[in-house]
Amino acid sequence: MFLSDLRKLFINYFIENNHKYIKSSSIVSKYKDLLFVNSGMSVFKKLFYNNNNLNFVDIVSNQKCLRVNGKYNDINNIGFSDRHNTFFEMLGNFSFGNYFKEKSIYMSFKFLTDKNYLSIDINKIIITVYYEDYDSYNIWKKLGIKKYNIVKVGDKNNIKYNSDNFWNISYFGLCGPCTEIYYDFGDKYDGNFPGYGNVGDRYLEIWNLVFIQYIMNKDRNLLKLKYNSVDTGMGLERIVSVIQNVNSNYEIKLFKDLIDIIKIELYKINFSVTFVKNISNSFFKIISDHIRSSIFIINDGIFPSNKKHGYILRKIIRRSYYNLTSIGIKKPFLYKLINKFLLVLYDNYNDKSLLKTNNNINKNIEDIIFKEENNFISILNNGLLILKKECKTNNNFFSRETINKLYNTYGLPIKLILDFCKSNNINFEY
Repeated sequence: MFLSDLRKLFINYFIENNHKYIKSSSIVSKYKDLLFVNSGMSVFKKLFYNNNNLNFVDIVSNQKCLRVNGKYNDINNIGFSDRHNTFFEMLGNFSFGNYFKEKSIYMSFKFLTDKNYLSIDINKIIITVYYEDYDSYNIWKKLGIKKYNIVKVGDKNNIKYNSDNFWNISYFGLCGPCTEIYYDFGDKYDGNFPGYGNVGDRYLEIWNLVFIQYIMNKDRNLLKLKYNSVDTGMGLERIVSVIQNVNSNYEIKLFKDLIDIIKIELYKINFSVTFVKNISNSFFKIISDHIRSSIFIINDGIFPSNKKHGYILRKIIRRSYYNLTSIGIKKPFLYKLINKFLLVLYDNYNDKSLLKTNNNINKNIEDIIFKEENNFISILNNGLLILKKECKTNNNFFSRETINKLYNTYGLPIKLILDFCKSNNINFEY
């Protein structure tokens, strides 16, 4: 089952359960307090406060998301985590004042375990609930989840509602208990049981069901909302990894195809098969993830710049290119991936709400990446001179302020600055 297959199955399942399908909006947020859409619910957040103008109450969606800034920022996880992507697609179902916990949990359980849908073994499913959410706990038990596979998660640091199973939109605002669904890949992998620390490679969170009942004020007191709502989110890449029986987002067919394209382009510039085989997995994760994200961002009308959305795009492209320097590449390379990446992406995101397609758009993305690579190469060539000058000015010590200046003013990657400090025995704080 590929991304397009699972997306279609999910959407149709909820349409059959009387949900209205809402296609993905742009990845660029329409709200001033958010640069990019980072979850399925962020598109609908006003409806959780007031559904008076809504002519339907139950929604299913597949939303393009980007987590590269603010509260949700995964960019530094890329290359090290098997489960994170900067760009991902969030599948979700929502109810604004209609059904609540019981129906929400039942529908998710059926979609995951029924033989007509994903047919996941019930014994592979682990559930976490907020320790005071007795309703959710009992509903899961009634559906047949064993008692030892349902974990009650409490508050951290003795702070009320400071829990992995009590969701908050921010430090105050919309909130409510949530129940998380994990998949167990088996004892050949290491990891703590959900609710008891780092789940490692063994357990994967695949779906989060949030029951929005309150607004938390600045004093951390809960104010009851006019009506209860449901907000759920399931990362498409993650659930596909379960169905394709691989333990990493980067091992699903989509990413295997993208990584193969990178390897083929490396062979074309005379890197040997042996050399490419010895390149770290981190290298391929960063490039495949970042270029996929860059394509989607540019496709939604953003260009590299030094401000807001364009700054984030520039940061992603530059982090990807700097990764190339670790294997000695000193010329533009990323732009060569674009057309072949797009062919793979079109197979997986075959809807204009996800990825707009035509030859002009494709050429535009390629040209933008090429130009950005060239600009960054010039910065890197001047970077060593700038670093040496700063080294003398600051008496072989780089303060946090100096590092931020080098990053923000000159555009030098943090990793380049820290690598320079380490290789030249320069003290630094960061």
